[in-house]
Amino acid sequence: MASQRNLKKEIIAEVMRLFDEALIIRAVSGSEAMQAEIEDLMDDIIVFTDDSLRRVTHPSGKDNPLLVKAYYRALRYYISTNLTAFSERLDDFLEGV
Repeated sequence: MASQRNLKKEIIAEVMRLFDEALIIRAVSGSEAMQAEIEDLMDDIIVFTDDSLRRVTHPSGKDNPLLVKAYYRALRYYISTNLTAFSERLDDFLEGV
Protein backbone atom coordinates (compact mmCIF):
# COMPACT_ATOMS: atom_id res chain seq x y z
CA MET A 1 0.00 0.00 0.00
CA ALA A 2 1.57 3.22 -1.18
CA SER A 3 0.08 5.42 1.53
CA GLN A 4 1.63 3.29 4.27
CA ARG A 5 4.99 3.55 2.56
CA ASN A 6 4.69 7.35 2.27
CA LEU A 7 3.60 7.69 5.89
CA LYS A 8 6.57 5.62 7.04
CA LYS A 9 8.93 7.76 4.98
CA GLU A 10 7.44 10.94 6.49
CA ILE A 11 7.82 9.58 10.01
CA ILE A 12 11.42 8.54 9.43
CA ALA A 13 12.32 11.88 7.84
CA GLU A 14 10.89 13.89 10.74
CA VAL A 15 12.42 11.64 13.37
CA MET A 16 15.83 11.80 11.71
CA ARG A 17 15.63 15.60 11.71
CA LEU A 18 14.83 15.62 15.44
CA PHE A 19 17.49 13.02 16.18
CA ASP A 20 20.11 15.04 14.30
CA GLU A 21 19.19 18.14 16.30
CA ALA A 22 19.50 16.14 19.51
CA LEU A 23 22.95 14.89 18.51
CA ILE A 24 24.12 18.41 17.77
CA ILE A 25 22.76 19.77 21.05
CA ARG A 26 24.37 16.89 22.95
CA ALA A 27 27.70 17.63 21.30
CA VAL A 28 27.69 21.30 22.31
CA SER A 29 26.16 20.91 25.76
CA GLY A 30 28.55 21.51 28.59
CA SER A 31 27.17 19.52 31.48
CA GLU A 32 26.88 15.78 31.76
CA ALA A 33 23.44 16.15 33.32
CA MET A 34 22.15 17.84 30.17
CA GLN A 35 23.80 15.19 28.02
CA ALA A 36 22.04 12.48 30.04
CA GLU A 37 18.68 14.24 29.62
CA ILE A 38 19.23 14.54 25.88
CA GLU A 39 20.11 10.86 25.68
CA ASP A 40 16.85 10.08 27.48
CA LEU A 41 15.04 12.20 24.90
CA MET A 42 16.82 10.33 22.12
CA ASP A 43 15.69 7.03 23.67
CA ASP A 44 12.12 8.35 23.75
CA ILE A 45 12.39 9.30 20.08
CA ILE A 46 13.58 5.80 19.17
CA VAL A 47 10.74 4.16 21.10
CA PHE A 48 8.24 6.53 19.47
CA THR A 49 9.61 5.69 16.02
CA ASP A 50 9.36 1.95 16.56
CA ASP A 51 5.84 2.26 17.95
CA SER A 52 4.65 4.54 15.16
CA LEU A 53 6.08 2.40 12.37
CA ARG A 54 4.52 -0.69 13.89
CA ARG A 55 1.15 1.04 14.18
CA VAL A 56 1.25 2.12 10.52
CA THR A 57 1.36 -1.44 9.26
CA HIS A 58 -1.27 -2.87 11.62
CA PRO A 59 -4.48 -0.83 11.31
CA SER A 60 -7.56 -1.90 13.21
CA GLY A 61 -10.76 -2.63 11.31
CA LYS A 62 -9.17 -3.80 8.07
CA ASP A 63 -12.51 -4.86 6.60
CA ASN A 64 -14.26 -1.54 7.18
CA PRO A 65 -12.84 1.42 5.17
CA LEU A 66 -14.40 3.96 7.54
CA LEU A 67 -12.63 2.43 10.53
CA VAL A 68 -9.33 2.33 8.66
CA LYS A 69 -9.68 5.98 7.67
CA ALA A 70 -10.48 6.96 11.26
CA TYR A 71 -7.54 4.87 12.49
CA TYR A 72 -5.06 6.63 10.21
CA ARG A 73 -6.53 10.04 11.05
CA ALA A 74 -6.00 9.32 14.76
CA LEU A 75 -2.53 7.93 14.06
CA ARG A 76 -1.49 11.06 12.14
CA TYR A 77 -2.74 13.21 15.04
CA TYR A 78 -0.77 11.06 17.51
CA ILE A 79 2.37 11.36 15.39
CA SER A 80 2.09 15.11 14.92
CA THR A 81 1.47 15.82 18.61
CA ASN A 82 4.43 13.69 19.69
CA LEU A 83 6.74 15.21 17.10
CA THR A 84 5.71 18.66 18.30
CA ALA A 85 6.36 17.65 21.91
CA PHE A 86 9.82 16.32 21.02
CA SER A 87 10.59 19.50 19.12
CA GLU A 88 9.55 21.64 22.08
CA ARG A 89 11.74 19.57 24.41
CA LEU A 90 14.68 20.10 22.07
CA ASP A 91 13.95 23.84 21.99
CA ASP A 92 14.04 23.88 25.79
CA PHE A 93 17.46 22.22 25.74
CA LEU A 94 18.64 24.67 23.11
CA GLU A 95 17.66 27.58 25.34
CA GLY A 96 19.67 25.98 28.16
CA VAL A 97 22.84 25.84 26.07
